[in-house]
Amino acid sequence: MFLDYPPSPEKRLRLLDTFTFSCHKALACFNSCCRNKHLPLTPYDVLRLKSRLNLNSDDFLSKYTVYRLDPGSGFPVISLNMGDEPQKVCPFVTPEGCGVYSDRPTACRLFPLGRSSGIGKEGEGVEEFYFLLDIPGCLGTEEKQAWSIETWCDNQGLQPYTGINDLMLDIVFHPERCRKKTLNDSQLQKVMVACYNLDLFRDFVFNTNFLKIFEIDQETFLRIKKDDIALLKLGFSYLARVLFP
Repeated sequence: MFLDYPPSPEKRLRLLDTFTFSCHKALACFNSCCRNKHLPLTPYDVLRLKSRLNLNSDDFLSKYTVYRLDPGSGFPVISLNMGDEPQKVCPFVTPEGCGVYSDRPTACRLFPLGRSSGIGKEGEGVEEFYFLLDIPGCLGTEEKQAWSIETWCDNQGLQPYTGINDLMLDIVFHPERCRKKTLNDSQLQKVMVACYNLDLFRDFVFNTNFLKIFEIDQETFLRIKKDDIALLKLGFSYLARVLFP
C-alpha cells in the first residue's frame, strides 16, 4: 500500500501507455513469482480472501497474515504470510497456478505493474500512476502480447479493488493528520478493526451505541447489515471521523 521508493518520473506510466506481458504454464518461470515476496494486503483484499475461504476475520488474520507498521505513515501494513524458508511459497499457489485466482489480491492482479495513488493537488480526486516492477527472471515480460495500462486493468478486474482501496486515501492523507507523529495505540486499534477485522467491526456497529452516536439512517443500516463491502466503506467513514477529530 505504501511505496518505500517511488519510481522516478520517467518510469511512471499512465492509462494509455503500453507494455508487453503474458503469463502461462509453458513459461519456465511459471509460479516463481508466487514465492519469496512481500505481498501487502489491502482491506478489500482481506475481505475477499476471508470470504473465499469462509473464515472469520480473526482466523484469517492469524493464519494467513503478518503485521508491521509502515515507518513513513505510521499505519499498519498487513501482508500475506508466506511459507517457510527458503522458498517462502504463497499458501494459495498450486502446480496449476493460483488457487484463489478470482479473489487474488490487488498486487497479484497488477503484476507485472505497481500502482501509486494519492489525493489530487487541489485536495480533491485521486491522482495515480503505474510503473513496471523490477522482476529479474520473469519470462512473461519477454512475451509479445501488448497491453495498455487501461486494457490490462480491465482484463485483470482491477476496478473494484482500486476503487475501494482508494477510499483509504482520505484517511492516510487526512488534512488533520500530523505527518510527524505515528498513530497511537488507540488509533492503531481502530484502524485494525475497521479495516481488517470486519467481523469484530460488525459486532462493534450492531452491539454498541454506534448506530445512534453516528446517526446511521435506515437505508445505510439495511445495506451494512447484509453487505460486507458497504460495512467496510462505513469503516473508512468512521475512521475519517474519529482518528483526527
